[in-house]
Amino acid sequence: MRALPGNSDFSDFFSSMFGQAGQHSGFQGRRQQAHKGRDIETDLAIFLEDTLSEESKTISFMIPKYTADGRVSEVTKTLNVRIPPGVESGERIRLKGQGEPAGPTGINGDLYLRIRLVPHPLFDVEGHNLIVTVPLAPWEAALGCKLAMPTLDGKITMSIPANSQTGQRLRVRGKGLIKKLSTENGRGDLYAVLKVVMPKTSNEDINKTWQALADKAAFDPRAEWSEKV
Repeated sequence: MRALPGNSDFSDFFSSMFGQAGQHSGFQGRRQQAHKGRDIETDLAIFLEDTLSEESKTISFMIPKYTADGRVSEVTKTLNVRIPPGVESGERIRLKGQGEPAGPTGINGDLYLRIRLVPHPLFDVEGHNLIVTVPLAPWEAALGCKLAMPTLDGKITMSIPANSQTGQRLRVRGKGLIKKLSTENGRGDLYAVLKVVMPKTSNEDINKTWQALADKAAFDPRAEWSEKV
């Protein structure tokens, strides 16, 4: 049998042979990890205006409650949650320890909020940009005008150039959604898509005015057809 080096004991010997993990495997390695409660995931519907705000929203969701005798019931849990500005649809927000409880010796699970943007009655979303359709009367498109246009921050005055066309896009800088991952922490843009709309009612005098305009303008909107056919 090989002799132990001087000033060594059996603990040093086993440490050199098997390492510290082997020395403590009978103690720390057998400790049972703390039980963790189940994570909960739920949808959170928010409006486009909420993505610009730093105010808290009140949410309610169901979690299981365990009684001392092992019975389970569901209770409603209510939280005030601050939604990060610039949050996007489909994004998941983690609230640590707000999920299923794990009992007195365990660790509560987490709550995951899956963001869902509610469709807006006026604005469509393209990345961080917003699109709004701007209806124009024929004379507004022909002569140009100034109008009050809605944005997520309130109304602004917008100038419509003369001889505007349906489908024409006018850009308003910095009135879109927050670019959360941008180094400049900026915002996207708002695009106004023009749409010429005819009046739904008419009368003889109006028709005469339209006819006089047609005679004076001598404009053929389909002139390019004759060049291609």
